[in-house]
Formats: sequence, C-alpha cells, structure tokens
Amino acid sequence: MATVTPILPATRSDEDQCVELRDLDWKRYGSLLRIRGDRPDPRMIYLDGSLFLVTTSFPHERSAERLGYLVMVIAEELDIPCIPTGSTTFRRQARRGGVEGDKTFYIAHESLVRGKDKIDLRTVPPPDLAIEAVFTHAAGAAIEVYRRLGVPELWISEGAGVRVLLLQENGSYAESARSASFPFLTATDVFSWVSRPQMDSETQWIKELRRWVRATLVPGADNPDAPRE
Repeated sequence: MATVTPILPATRSDEDQCVELRDLDWKRYGSLLRIRGDRPDPRMIYLDGSLFLVTTSFPHERSAERLGYLVMVIAEELDIPCIPTGSTTFRRQARRGGVEGDKTFYIAHESLVRGKDKIDLRTVPPPDLAIEAVFTHAAGAAIEVYRRLGVPELWISEGAGVRVLLLQENGSYAESARSASFPFLTATDVFSWVSRPQMDSETQWIKELRRWVRATLVPGADNPDAPRE
C-alpha cells in the first residue's frame, strides 16, 4: 500500500502544495495519470517508486508564465524555431522517472516533433529546455528525472536567482552563466526579467521585454561575448 508524506506543507492556501506517495509502481503511476486526465493539477513527478503531487500558487504560475514568454519572445524576435510543449508529461519506464515541467521547449530538435500529436521519448529526444519555478518545495526530484531523461538544459527559478543547468558528457548537470539554447542570454538576464515587480499589467511587461530583446539581444546574437551597451 502506498504511503503518503507531505513535503514541506504550505502554511497558507496561496502557497504551493506538495505531497509524496511512496511505494507506487509504474502501472499505478500510469493509472493515476489517466484518472487525472487533461486537468492541469496536480502536476506529477515520478521517481523510483515515489510520486510527488504538486499544486501551484499564483506567484508560482506568474513566474512560470513570465519565463515562458521570455523564451517565446526571444525565439520570435531572433527567428529561432521553437515548439513549446508546456507541462507535457515526459516519462520513461526504463529510467524509472516521469515529469511535467512548468514549461518545456523543443528548440534544437524542433523539426523532430513538428506536426506530431504525440511525443514518444523512445523515438525522439526529450525537450531541449525545461523550466522549473521553485517556491515552497525543492526541485531535486524533478531535476533527477530530467537528468535521467537526458534533457540538455534546465532553468531553475528560485527566490534568489535563476540557475542554468547544462547536462554534461558524464550525465550530470553543471551550473552555467549562460544558456546553451540561447548563448547570448545569461542567467542574470533571465532573473532580472522574471523578478521585476508587477507595477503595471503583464501586457506592458511583455512589451518592455520585447523592446529589450530587439535593442539588446538581436544586435549581439551573432557575438554573445561582445560587451552590451
């Protein structure tokens, strides 16, 4: 029988919630995915028999949405092929893991999933970029699943900053100052935009982001090490 363990239970209703179900085999994990269906909550992370059920708060979703807009605005303005796959469930039984990111994207391998209605990790690579917004619980389990699935790049957005993790040849993640998908973009850049106070509408935030991308990133995209004005 599965056991239930709260993971850093939230003290307020507006915080993220995470519960761990232990001793759950792969078949039961699949059954719970089918029962939940297309509903967005709870997000599910499966690792070695433990299933983490995560519900997200408004601050979490706002951060995740900003990160998603950041990727898409950059991709659009620099004409970089990109397919957002949102919180699609990516899982491999052989890796004993499954995960649903806050945001995921195919960039380098965009052409391999273009036009598909289903993504099977047995025949196509995992997403090139995955994003996790972290508030009241750690992202350790999700990071380990991404590592096992072979996701090349992770952005971990935390209160104190954004970490860019790149998959190394030895199969581990190492922190990097720059994105691999967008070499002209630094972790500091990402955090400076996602952490901006909400002084105006998000529509205005997107407009300001787009102006910055056009003025700062587009001119230097071919030379990411050039000094910025």
